[in-house]
Amino acid sequence: MSATVTFSRLRPLEVVVQYEPPSSSQDTKLTERIRAIQSSESSLSEAFSAARHVIRELGPCACDLMWRRGMKGDALAIKDDGDAVAKVTSELQNLIKGWSFAMPNVNSSSQGFNVSPKFARLIQILNTCKLYGDKFRGIIFVHEREVAAIMADMLCMLAQDLGFLRPLALTELDGYGVQQGVCRGFAAGESNLLIIPKSLEDLDIPSTLVVVRYGVYESQLSYAYSCARTVRAHGSLVHMVENGNDVERRVLSHCQHETFDERWIEVVTSGGSSPIPSQPLIENCVLPDGPDEDVGPRIEDPTTSGRLYERDAVCALYRLVSNTLHMSETSHESLFVVRQKSCDALSCEWICDISGPPRPTPAHARRATAFITCVRLYEHGAFDHRLFLYPRSARKTQELANADSISGNRSPFWSNSLRLFSHRMVSCREKHAPMLLLTRQPLPRMPACRLFIEGVPAVVQNVRATPVEISAVHLQALHLFTIRICRAILNKPFACSADDVVYLFAPLRSCVTGNLQSTEFQRILDYVPWDVVLLAGKEWAGVEDMVIQDRMVEFTRRYYALCLRRDLTPLSKPEDSSREAGYNNFVEYCKARRKGFDGLQDYQQPMIEVAKIASVSNHLNPVFQPLAERSRAVAKYLIPELSARSTIPASTFRTALVLPSVMRRIEDFLVVQELNAVFFNHSIHEEHLFAAISAPSAGYEVDYERLELFGDAFLKYLASIYVFVMHPSQHGVVHAARQCIISNEVLMRSAVRSGLPQYIQGKPFSYKLWHPPNFTADSFPISNFVGDENTTSGRGGTNDSSNVQSRKKKSHDESVTQWLGDKTIADVVEAIIGAAYLSGGQETALQVVKSMQVPIPNVEQWDNFRRKAPPPPPDPTALLRAGSVEAVETITGRQNINPRILGWALIHPSIDGNGTEYHEQLEFIGDAILDFVVVRYIVDRYGKLSPGAMTMLKVAMVSNSALAALCVSSGLYEHLHYDSHSLARSFEAYVKKVEARRLQETRLAAQNERSPGQYWLDIESPKALSDLVESIIGALFIQDGYQLVGTEIFFDKVLRPFYDRYVTLKTLSHHPTKILSDLLQKHGCQDFELVKETCDAKQEARCDVIVHEIILASATASTAHAAGRAASLAALDALEGDADFMNGTCTCRSSTRGKRARKMLIDDMVVEIDLETAT
Repeated sequence: MSATVTFSRLRPLEVVVQYEPPSSSQDTKLTERIRAIQSSESSLSEAFSAARHVIRELGPCACDLMWRRGMKGDALAIKDDGDAVAKVTSELQNLIKGWSFAMPNVNSSSQGFNVSPKFARLIQILNTCKLYGDKFRGIIFVHEREVAAIMADMLCMLAQDLGFLRPLALTELDGYGVQQGVCRGFAAGESNLLIIPKSLEDLDIPSTLVVVRYGVYESQLSYAYSCARTVRAHGSLVHMVENGNDVERRVLSHCQHETFDERWIEVVTSGGSSPIPSQPLIENCVLPDGPDEDVGPRIEDPTTSGRLYERDAVCALYRLVSNTLHMSETSHESLFVVRQKSCDALSCEWICDISGPPRPTPAHARRATAFITCVRLYEHGAFDHRLFLYPRSARKTQELANADSISGNRSPFWSNSLRLFSHRMVSCREKHAPMLLLTRQPLPRMPACRLFIEGVPAVVQNVRATPVEISAVHLQALHLFTIRICRAILNKPFACSADDVVYLFAPLRSCVTGNLQSTEFQRILDYVPWDVVLLAGKEWAGVEDMVIQDRMVEFTRRYYALCLRRDLTPLSKPEDSSREAGYNNFVEYCKARRKGFDGLQDYQQPMIEVAKIASVSNHLNPVFQPLAERSRAVAKYLIPELSARSTIPASTFRTALVLPSVMRRIEDFLVVQELNAVFFNHSIHEEHLFAAISAPSAGYEVDYERLELFGDAFLKYLASIYVFVMHPSQHGVVHAARQCIISNEVLMRSAVRSGLPQYIQGKPFSYKLWHPPNFTADSFPISNFVGDENTTSGRGGTNDSSNVQSRKKKSHDESVTQWLGDKTIADVVEAIIGAAYLSGGQETALQVVKSMQVPIPNVEQWDNFRRKAPPPPPDPTALLRAGSVEAVETITGRQNINPRILGWALIHPSIDGNGTEYHEQLEFIGDAILDFVVVRYIVDRYGKLSPGAMTMLKVAMVSNSALAALCVSSGLYEHLHYDSHSLARSFEAYVKKVEARRLQETRLAAQNERSPGQYWLDIESPKALSDLVESIIGALFIQDGYQLVGTEIFFDKVLRPFYDRYVTLKTLSHHPTKILSDLLQKHGCQDFELVKETCDAKQEARCDVIVHEIILASATASTAHAAGRAASLAALDALEGDADFMNGTCTCRSSTRGKRARKMLIDDMVVEIDLETAT
């Protein structure tokens, strides 16, 4: 055990006291007896949860005392109903009444030691406070109320040793009057030690001599409250930290870090009446362990199931205001102004100026006002969902086999929005057409998404409107309109009760084109054409519209009306309509093909020219796949008398056809926001996280492949550093130790333990099976539901109900079940790590790795590597040639390098002596660091390239041959110290060959007006040269405290210019056609070819690069070989400039047809390339 003291001018004296970790927290005998009586732990779930937490915090004695306290209250009230309840309750009470409870024994050397080491250490701290005598006042802040109550009982039982203490616990279960009385009594000396849970830290408690934080939790605001409650001049703030616990060390560092603004201490001291700092607060938004403390009114976030009680509102408002002021000047306004409303001899009432209700104390007045403010902001959609406290595990973890099925992951937003409030709805407009989406709860803010209409991208903006109140009449009309829209676009008899509808659709008049949040559109419902809504809800057909149905039934073919053809009648023979080609006129066609046709009333009526409406499709996939040609001809003209005009306008219908894709994208981002809150504390940018969980098989515009490449490199980098630092003695097995962290199997199992797979998007959008939540495709028509007695569904007859239910269940299972392989899950883990690095750097990526339970124990922040790293071997500089260290400093650009570390990088293992294996260890971590830095460079420079192209570049840049050539060109090889004649001869031969080849390639590139290529490819290089580059990178990394500062300097000065000159997409090999072929195959494309032809007239040859029947690039030259080379170079340029071309063109991954034929064609191309190259 040890203590650390720190001083600060603006803070009280701070002392860090360490305690030993607890031993295994097994159940006490009393707990085992209670479990034997009540075998179903779920009946006493909160009590058992509290018991587990109390025994961990205070020890076995406290656990038994908790059961005794629970008997006096309602903690032992069994939730199950039944005849045996009274008997079980009686048995529990008799057991506890007859139990012999032990006194707390804080002597750790005693056999009867029955408290936790943490509590025993607290007793030692309190014993030192005897020196204060009658002046002693102290506060102990704990996390949960159960711990506070039991701790007070235990301290009272230790009165013989701590007689000067008068402890008292204060919890939120105590009413306003009790809390106020306790604070007054504490100020008057009736009690001198308060034990307070975190939820009451904002009460107006007098400052004390000693404040003990019994446990460290990630909350800078809690730290500010602790400082404010400590007398600054002579008081002490004690932090209790578990010995060796890097998590608590990291949390405590946030209070000492520069990100904490000390002015927050002034804010909480003044009760919010001083200016709010603009520095955002670091707060852990996860609900604490232990039983659920459901106290008082609350608001609940439908996105994450997070909760906000009145007790949390002040903290939430502080965070909201500080985030709003971030990157701006500090506010000069007070957040809270509390004034006394009334006062008499017995009590006083306080009120906060922001229209808050009166409360007995200023602290409770602030709480009430803050809660009302949060509720109002929430109702207007202005309260960020990241401010809620959310459950530690929102979804149950699922156990997976190697390739198990995962249920679909519909966001809880829709079900939560149903049960929270009933009639308040918030609107947001999609720009594609004037149409409203009305939800019961405000949707969180979402980025714009892109849909693809026949492969052409269209941006859909989500714009919030102000909240609206909907009358009962209009609510019913919108309910029926929404059902009608869904039935029309999918041709299915959907039905849903008004109480179960989670969102509504509403058309808007075409004049709505501006900002919906402007004053002009605050009453957005005034712009809804209610006549259209009412008519469409009651009838499926009408008299004035632009969508035509070819029959007088609801579910049939629909067409857009183009124009009225007065030059044609039903007796005309159309020359341009293939459907009626074999008939004399339209009437003859109807007699032959239309069932029940009895003739027309008007044979001179004009015809309507129409165009078939396409069915609902997947607009999230950028690849446009045209529908197969129909064997039956499509109507071009319709007879008005036999047709019906839909009540849904054509513009609204066009919007409705993309609604399934829009709603799926909204659902996707709701799932992303839930995942970001539950797993990563909102630390990852949502666009990156969405891409990271989207598998290529989902067919989205973005997928995880680029991020997976980046995350894989970072994880290898992290795991290598971890193995190097934590297992320095395992020199011979470092690669195997690293594999135990980064292998696909390990990553898959880590993801399963954390519950990640259910969030992965691995299945294409099943638009044919889409329907809003709670909608069912009933066998009865909508007329039975909405009161339309004269309409039929158009689907005659009934099927066997069991067969119908079977088909429905099968469709449902197909829409919510996806199959994920081990590698897909592992790839998503790596992609999320890559997304985390792009969002917040290596510290954020490390925390995300920990959140997904990847096995990196005993490291909680990046600085732990520097702190725990073993020292290097003895100084080896005596073995080096004079001036070697200085010369390497000049080459790398990093000055003042520690010669003790750099020296080992320059000593080859051929030198016998102690410590030479350190060179190989430096090479081990340098290899991983170089991989990561190179991938980061590729992502920064070639961010639009396909993942296959990025991989090709990365492999070329980090290959042993490339690093050996770089080692020679930079001159680093001259400073490697070795003792091997064979190595010396190989160095001499290699340097001679590679330099000659470099000069030759430079000359040829100048003659052919091209960039010089990889001149080193055909030369066998000594591995010691590439190892030298990697070991120097490892040495620079260690030199800079396990940071990339020196490595980045070396990269920018030496490696980047080398790569920019010799390793680009067009110089990966000598023949660009081979590069192009490899690149397209890595993308998964099988449908590409080079078509060459000779132009006899011009004595020239032409070559076209064709991908999926699209000419990507063309070129002409004097020979077919030169034309192919030029066309391939042009194609590489085109792919580098248009990263979306392959995603929007290639469909090979979703189709297996013709793969054998395509492979044969590709093999022929490669053979031709080899022949041309040889020639």
